[in-house]
Amino acid sequence: MEVKDARVVQGEATQRVLRREARKLFAKKGYSGANTNELVERAKVTKGALYHHFANKREIYHAVVEDMEQELVERIEAAGAGRAPWPRLAAMCSAYLDACRDPALARMLVLEAPVVLGWKAWCNLEQKYEVAAFARCLNDASALQEPAETLAQVILGALTTGARVIATAEDPEAARSDVQKTIDRLIAGLRSTAP
Repeated sequence: MEVKDARVVQGEATQRVLRREARKLFAKKGYSGANTNELVERAKVTKGALYHHFANKREIYHAVVEDMEQELVERIEAAGAGRAPWPRLAAMCSAYLDACRDPALARMLVLEAPVVLGWKAWCNLEQKYEVAAFARCLNDASALQEPAETLAQVILGALTTGARVIATAEDPEAARSDVQKTIDRLIAGLRSTAP
């Protein structure tokens, strides 16, 4: 069994604390409202410790968003577990929309991440996590007309647009219902074209 050096263990603990406190701060104040002085105060670390682990505020935001992406995929995959491919896809889509009703998740992943991280970095994260999860599900479906990854990207595009509709709606519950109906029709259409 490998024993980690005490400095490595301490560094990992510091990084976890910084990510946890940064997530709370970004969720509460948004990227532009959060500042590193408040972050180090909340995390009870020095600025040197912050900059030892993260080059700048954008880099820690990226790390927090990636943590959230991983959690989101775990959640949507759990929702679809044990089902046949098409019902699994429907359950995963529904779980995605449910997750996006969380104001912190909607703010960070849906509204701010594309702007803060830039389009390419945000798309790369979505590709790594959500697109990969949906493509795995679609690969299990009977023969498809299009490549599973292409369909996964289109489905995720519809979901992220739907999530923005929900996040910015005056009545998020009504918007959630409307978006779900649209996603259900999209899945039914895809399923009807599968041989």
